[in-house]
Amino acid sequence: MKSLLTFILVALTAVNLSAQGKVKVATLSPLLADLARQIGGDKVIVVDLIGSHGNPHTFNPTSKTLQKAAGAKLYLASGKNLEPYLPKLKSLLGSSAEVVEIGRKIRSLNIKAGSSIYACCPNHSSGAVDPHWWHSLVNWQKAAKELEGKLSNLDPINKAYYKQNSKTYRKKLEGIDNWAKKQLFSIPKPNRQLATAHASFGYFCRDFDFQSIPLNGLNSEQSVTPQYLAEVVDILKGKKVKAIFPDESSNPKALKTASNATGIKLAGKLYADSHSSIEAMFAHNVRTIVAGLK
Repeated sequence: MKSLLTFILVALTAVNLSAQGKVKVATLSPLLADLARQIGGDKVIVVDLIGSHGNPHTFNPTSKTLQKAAGAKLYLASGKNLEPYLPKLKSLLGSSAEVVEIGRKIRSLNIKAGSSIYACCPNHSSGAVDPHWWHSLVNWQKAAKELEGKLSNLDPINKAYYKQNSKTYRKKLEGIDNWAKKQLFSIPKPNRQLATAHASFGYFCRDFDFQSIPLNGLNSEQSVTPQYLAEVVDILKGKKVKAIFPDESSNPKALKTASNATGIKLAGKLYADSHSSIEAMFAHNVRTIVAGLK
């Protein structure tokens, strides 16, 4: 009996030590939470501070929020000025954890009207960095490699594990990218005009040979002036755009106004800022775009 109790105690201690040995990662996006799970596997504990219905543009970290991530050594942010609250977050954390802006090392797109990528853009966003780098699967592969390195530094004993997970996941992303190209390149070139709620699909348009026509600015909080809306309506008509795509967080008023003024249909909603995974986001967005434009 004594030996059995000893065995149980040792087993429970081992389980406890195993749980304690995992790297705790806090994320500021459901997409980054999924990335952490893909690369970290069963060696990490992931805490998504924003959740599937949160907005990374407007999230406000508080001491109460951070209690959910107590003990986290790594905080994952998108970067490229997407999260204006990062200075506050870093101040709250001090030296207790590292805040990694995953998008920092990824080459930025600058919004520029009349370019091969942007058919037009809001005046208040012209020249700004597009922070929505995750709409490129090539970029997401780079993010996977970046996170592999960060986890390996924190947990070197499991370096080979993270490396293998990263390799497998990046291969999977390559397959999704090839599938997306096959689907999207079936759309006639003149129809590859992506009219969206806000300026969030520049990297997508670059990778898949589209032009971006955003009705709002870099986020859904930026308003649309009557003057800019009139300019967009002229461009939509001139380019004979086939569909306007709302997104999950957009105010439909400006889009309905543009649709009514041009006779262009409102297509299905796209996911711009948030989803459960990058694979699910791309699958939905690609199918929705093909259905609206082909």
